Amino acid sequence: MRDSFQNSWPASNCKIGDALSAATKQMRSAGIPDPINDSRILLGYSLALKDERFYGLENTAITPKQLACYQVNIERRCNREPTSRIIGRRAFWSLNLKLTPQALDPRPDSETLIESMLRHFPDRNMPLKMLDLGTGTGCLLLSALYEFPHSTGVGIDVDIACVLLGQENAVRHGLEKRAIFKVGNWYAKINSKFDVILCNPPYVPTNHISKLQPEVFKFEPYIALDGGPDGLDCYRSLAPGLADLLAPDGLIFMEIGFDQKFTVTEIMEKYTLKVNAIEKDLAAHDRCLILSYKQC
Repeated sequence: MRDSFQNSWPASNCKIGDALSAATKQMRSAGIPDPINDSRILLGYSLALKDERFYGLENTAITPKQLACYQVNIERRCNREPTSRIIGRRAFWSLNLKLTPQALDPRPDSETLIESMLRHFPDRNMPLKMLDLGTGTGCLLLSALYEFPHSTGVGIDVDIACVLLGQENAVRHGLEKRAIFKVGNWYAKINSKFDVILCNPPYVPTNHISKLQPEVFKFEPYIALDGGPDGLDCYRSLAPGLADLLAPDGLIFMEIGFDQKFTVTEIMEKYTLKVNAIEKDLAAHDRCLILSYKQC
């Protein structure tokens, strides 16, 4: 791939339009799904610009150093490294989150949990207590707190790097006074009760991980994907204690794989939990279980 880049990459005195055209062509040849958008995002990143709009700037010259940086980033994308990993940030809900190699890259599918929560708690002024289990970047907790300005929350992750990342993302969005991030193995050290519990556990069966898109299996942290032989290990670990964490009228919003609603429902309902609803994502796949305490 390096040779093909050298043969087709523009000269060092090229302009923005030339660089975008060459990058789009390279990524299209490599089978990248959205080469035009990625070429613009990566050029903005390579030029240290906050905006990736280049209309009217096509004839603006690029320095050799900037072009070399852009070429490296395009090569990385052609090797299937996600654009979000290259630039170190991901837009999720209304937030622009820092992303590091230790954390799962937030997906639009996970926004289904936030949409579901907003439907079930329509009063944005409610002072809710929230818990996010397996917080990663903090995307779920921070998005929820962004929508509920009088609420507070706790994000738990087994990896200290994710805890620090969640804290940093809270500061980036002015939410640090309402969000606490802690190291923990799910809810092992949690004694409080919560109105909202958010959770996106690993749910990919172990032998399916290598069959995922290269952007996923090559660059996502394995621990954030691996759900055990059948993808259900984390649900089995979570289920026994979740009901004890719910405040009266509290709800759990839990992400599931598109084909897991029956098996996860069966696991949860063994432990005084009931499924109130199942929400679908943008692709019309089952994505979010909404659970509450089941009165015996």
